[in-house]
Amino acid sequence: MIFNKTVKNILQSPISFLLFLLLIITSFLFFFNDFHQEDASILQVHYIDVGQGDSILIQTPQNRNILIDGGEKNQGSFLKGYLEKQGVKHLHMVIGTHPHADHIGGLGFILENFSTDLIILPPIAHTTKTFEDLLSTIERENIPLRSIPSSEPYLFENNLILEFLGPHRDFQDHLNNWSVVLKLTYLNHRFLFTGDIEYAAENALIQDFSPETLSSHVLKVPHHGSSTSSSLSFLEAVAPRISVISSGKENPYGHPHKETVERLLNFSPHLYRTDLQGTILIESDGVELWSPTSPISHDTSGY
Repeated sequence: MIFNKTVKNILQSPISFLLFLLLIITSFLFFFNDFHQEDASILQVHYIDVGQGDSILIQTPQNRNILIDGGEKNQGSFLKGYLEKQGVKHLHMVIGTHPHADHIGGLGFILENFSTDLIILPPIAHTTKTFEDLLSTIERENIPLRSIPSSEPYLFENNLILEFLGPHRDFQDHLNNWSVVLKLTYLNHRFLFTGDIEYAAENALIQDFSPETLSSHVLKVPHHGSSTSSSLSFLEAVAPRISVISSGKENPYGHPHKETVERLLNFSPHLYRTDLQGTILIESDGVELWSPTSPISHDTSGY
């Protein structure tokens, strides 16, 4: 009763009413700002199911978008739709890990449909039409193109550090080993993105960097889980807690290979596979890691 009388008195006084209204609006803004800041503190990494290929969308806490690879050319339209569903309107960085079609095929379509600040490619050329078309699109869209930056860590935004760990050697005509290797650190958690590197590039990383640098909580498994990658020494250095394999269902290469999955399970208690589970989302607030999808863990079904 007292509350109702107080409100009635406020409403009858124009000045008091304005002050009361201002108080309500200010309280709402403080609440909304707190909620927005909490929501904006989340890092999201989408390991997108593009069949037998790779495509990863990183959405940073400050609403920046990094796209790593774009699957085959026929995945371009699907990938565009997926990005739009995640609210992507602009790409701050695009990385084509290496010139194989299952990694860069869909990037041309994406670059035609999203404004892009920068694209990064390894310093190796390829003679395929897919690669030539990508270069033509980059030139036509006037997108700045860079080769691999220095391996020195740099602050991409508050609390988020990028390190380009490879390639920093000459792997001649072995395109897989020319893959861009990117490490992302967000507060307490580290993500390693490896393209299609094989044993030679893995050994180069082990020689060039300490286990402290390579160690990562989340590993994008190299080369779709092929037996030519994910060596024992590499997994010992990275020591991932979560591993994600990107491969196509019933693909003709038999990826991921059984021996690779078995090696992974000795190091990584949480295993995800796009061929069996579709797109995988890993989220982090810098303190905890989680996913709306349950890991396959020690289930090696599919063999």
